[in-house]
Amino acid sequence: MNLFINDTPFFLLRSLDEAKPLKHKIILEGDDISSLKNLSGAVVIRDVSTEKAMLFLKELMENHYEDVSFRILPDYYNQTKSLVKREFKIIDAAGGVVINKENKILLIYRLKKWDFPKGKLDKGENFKIAATREIEEETGVQVKLRKSITTTWHTYTIKNKPILKRNKWYIMDCLDDSNMKPQKGENIEKVEWMNDDEAAMAMKKSYRSIRYVWKVFRKQQKKSLVDK
Repeated sequence: MNLFINDTPFFLLRSLDEAKPLKHKIILEGDDISSLKNLSGAVVIRDVSTEKAMLFLKELMENHYEDVSFRILPDYYNQTKSLVKREFKIIDAAGGVVINKENKILLIYRLKKWDFPKGKLDKGENFKIAATREIEEETGVQVKLRKSITTTWHTYTIKNKPILKRNKWYIMDCLDDSNMKPQKGENIEKVEWMNDDEAAMAMKKSYRSIRYVWKVFRKQQKKSLVDK
């Protein structure tokens, strides 16, 4: 579960193998940790009871951590995931990383952050249709869905009520950008095509959840080049 609490990574893992790609990680035992404070870097905590995982969740909801990411290996993955979801109202959304013929990436600038276009599902709508619709509404760019990238979960609050948004992400191909313009009603100031270097710079002024999507997307792209 690729979960971001107040934009801090708090991923639930099924096995320790999922943490292998992390560089310079710190592996700790759940029984040895009573608080997440004073931790930094890529932290993996294994053998975590469901009760302790929920305490960690509460701590992250009440505090903001910038220089640390957490991977939690709970004793009971499914039970812990269900309890985490039960703490929030869940909203489904979808979005995408759009590529044009020059292999440039489409980014939007909203609320002082660079972001990928995305939005909530309408009633009765599926994720793939919603992703296509939201991209076209927010950017004016017509797209065609190619394949899935990943799913992220991130938290925020509305009127002091905790919300957990599940966002499914897709790679999209640009069909027509002749009507490209930002959707002002959604507080989008700019829509821009960027090359890899420009997009990488923009990611420094983005959310950690969006940087994760970018990282997974780039990894998939590199793999597809190797497989050709």
